[in-house]
Amino acid sequence: MRTALRIIAAAALGLAALVTPPDGAAVAGSTSAAAPPTDLSAQQQKPPRRPTRITVVPLSRYYRKCDFWLAVQHRPSGDVITPQQHCEWALR
Repeated sequence: MRTALRIIAAAALGLAALVTPPDGAAVAGSTSAAAPPTDLSAQQQKPPRRPTRITVVPLSRYYRKCDFWLAVQHRPSGDVITPQQHCEWALR
């Protein structure tokens, strides 16, 4: 019994949604208003946020000490020489 009532209520709600015009819809006799876009890509979206950038300014006693070297990487296409880098903060 409850299932039948739910089906009837859902059908009535669907029919009511089809019969009633959406808010801001044009009058049936008017052809000057354009229909609103229905797909999600046409709707207005928020612009993407830029990632937050943090600038680190250490005291004047500190500096970045970096070591650079070339290393061999074994890849399926063959051995490749690639640049490597390691940095750390150091005291003057």
